[in-house]
Amino acid sequence: MQGKLPVENAGSAPLCLFIEPYGEDFWLEPGEAVTVMPVGDEISVQFAVTVAAELVSVWLYEDGDPHKVVSESQVLDASGIPLKCGHQRHDRRIPGALLPPPVKPGASPDISA
Repeated sequence: MQGKLPVENAGSAPLCLFIEPYGEDFWLEPGEAVTVMPVGDEISVQFAVTVAAELVSVWLYEDGDPHKVVSESQVLDASGIPLKCGHQRHDRRIPGALLPPPVKPGASPDISA
């Protein structure tokens, strides 16, 4: 038994789907839908989903136990074809607080942190 999580970008801007624990990113164009699921049929999973502006982060847990992170997952397109990490990434950056703000041209980055 396993679980499947359908994810659809119903917005008007690209959406970053971030799959943990390895930080794999998949970029969904408006109207695009995918399915997140574990690799293999032998485990049952529960999904933990965090949503921020233009970012959805997903963790998979075996039997809903947060101490049993599922590390082997896959993202399938609407036809059932597995997608690779970086799907439609191009030169995009993951939105939100996960990354430091870009350095303005000609400015020195803050290295005191």
